[in-house]
Amino acid sequence: MKIKNLLTVFIIFLVALSANAQYRTIDAYSFFSGYSFFKTDFGARNDWNTNINNTGVELGGKIFVNLFPYHWQWRGMYHIKTNFILTYAHGRVEHIGRWTDNKYSPTAVKLKNMFATPTVIGGGMGFEYSLQDLTFFNFTRLYGIYRFNVTTGVDLMAFYYMPNIKSNLGDITDVNVQPNILHSRFVGKVYPKSGITFGATFKVTFYYQLTESYHIYLENRTTWFLSDKVDGLDVNDAPDKFTDWLYTPAIGITYIVW
Repeated sequence: MKIKNLLTVFIIFLVALSANAQYRTIDAYSFFSGYSFFKTDFGARNDWNTNINNTGVELGGKIFVNLFPYHWQWRGMYHIKTNFILTYAHGRVEHIGRWTDNKYSPTAVKLKNMFATPTVIGGGMGFEYSLQDLTFFNFTRLYGIYRFNVTTGVDLMAFYYMPNIKSNLGDITDVNVQPNILHSRFVGKVYPKSGITFGATFKVTFYYQLTESYHIYLENRTTWFLSDKVDGLDVNDAPDKFTDWLYTPAIGITYIVW
């Protein structure tokens, strides 16, 4: 089955789950956006300039279910909420750091002309553990002092990625041209095709309740991709032996359905 067909089936599956959740137990909608930092095989590993300049944006939406699980007898479940989530991330990554300091060297010229603008679409299910009892935090009309809350959790997701990797010096997909336009480390290590991978987003969220129906929040999202080809490179040597990551401090709003 082709990748696009797999993605279509997966999205339909998520929509069906969400619709079922909405019919039975849906309690809230949430939307967020944030400024993202990509950590990939582009740039020098653990270099400050690389970490703060390979950036992008992430947008997402959530459908929460079982926000107030009254029917559970175990009190600990009043601290847990689940959601279905869809995300979209887009950014630009390039080679930055000590290997590009000498702007006119052959190595620096090749590196500085190479870049990627990856797009990543993800979907899955998230889990959050609330430090407060959710029955107190969400019913501020009865418990007005409980306006702040902190949760920690994880989103288990599937991702469809498009690397969009290029070089201004020539066709990066032509293996015969690569030795002339790429640093030797990247010759034969370029993967421009789109693909599907899996991963997880680890998150810590700070909530503040504005009214009975609206929450705003700051969410620190760290996404780990199972694949190292999201940026179009998979070098797998000592400096770049890790898979790709995405960190997004996001601002969001949640609407509670009463």
